[in-house]
Amino acid sequence: MKHTFLFLLLKKRSTPLRILGYAENTVPLFTTTHFKFHFRISKEMFEVILQQIGGELFPTHGGGSDELDPSKQVLLFLWYIANQQSMREISHGFDVSMSTVHATLKRVNNAINEKLWNVIQWPDFNEQNEIAREFQLRCGLPDIAGVLDGTHIRLASCINGDTDYMNRKHFPSIQLQIVVDHDMLIRDIYTGWPGSTHDARVFRNSNLFANATTGNCMDVNKYIIADSAYPLKRWLITPFKDNGRLNAQQRRFNRVLSSARQVVERSIGHLKKRFRRLTEVTIHHPEEIVKTIVSGCILHNLCIIHEDSVEDFVEINNDGHPNHFPNIYNDGQDEIHRRQQLMQMLP
Repeated sequence: MKHTFLFLLLKKRSTPLRILGYAENTVPLFTTTHFKFHFRISKEMFEVILQQIGGELFPTHGGGSDELDPSKQVLLFLWYIANQQSMREISHGFDVSMSTVHATLKRVNNAINEKLWNVIQWPDFNEQNEIAREFQLRCGLPDIAGVLDGTHIRLASCINGDTDYMNRKHFPSIQLQIVVDHDMLIRDIYTGWPGSTHDARVFRNSNLFANATTGNCMDVNKYIIADSAYPLKRWLITPFKDNGRLNAQQRRFNRVLSSARQVVERSIGHLKKRFRRLTEVTIHHPEEIVKTIVSGCILHNLCIIHEDSVEDFVEINNDGHPNHFPNIYNDGQDEIHRRQQLMQMLP
């Protein structure tokens, strides 16, 4: 009898405590301010996302007798990507099992990646002309079609114990390469490489590099700009290497380039400040990590497109390149001449 009582007591204690009706009863009562504080997007943006992907989120049982309707699934995912809570804490907050949390995150991730991918689009030639005009008004340089940079998405641990994910600042990460336009809209992403990989190697393996090299994505004379970690190309302009002997004109060109590049630093800052899961991803499956990063970039773009309080979440990204790798590729004479021409064109 004593052992039976002890077994029942232990069984009772092992049942997790959960918050009942949070998504169903409490969240609908949130003011606009409270909703945005917790989920990092507006109620209107939530409805846009739900309308776009709700059809992919068939109701599923989530522990107990209740079913997770599409609305609750999207709320759970937004809570996950907007915060740094553990799976167990999310399980308690949304009154579902941990296995349901994992399944829901995977399902919503897939839906966002598949149904909303088109919000990340490389600009056509007409758009490139418009982007170039805006950049020229801001910095004086003509023909800039975008700004390239990379950032590291911190991981909770090295995937499968692979130390290639350990970058030179001694934390595990996956690289994310993005190109943005003058409005902070992400126009191209490439992610999945381990943190120890040189930025230039990541870049050279991207579709962007292949398409730009063959002339398939850049209008005549258009180029993107980047920092000195990247190779100088006719269509990719980087600063003069500061060896302590730059002349006044070269130093000014570097300052102008640095000023124009701030838009990508602001974009990365917005991405990580708004969707705080991207400051450290705790899942361990590589494919799901990549999909989570892509989902964050898609949500970032939706916020930009719908003007969803972007400035409230913007901060300059000061992470820089954890690896601090210099450019390892030699600059060709044609590329050097191209940069020299652009320097001469500054007003």
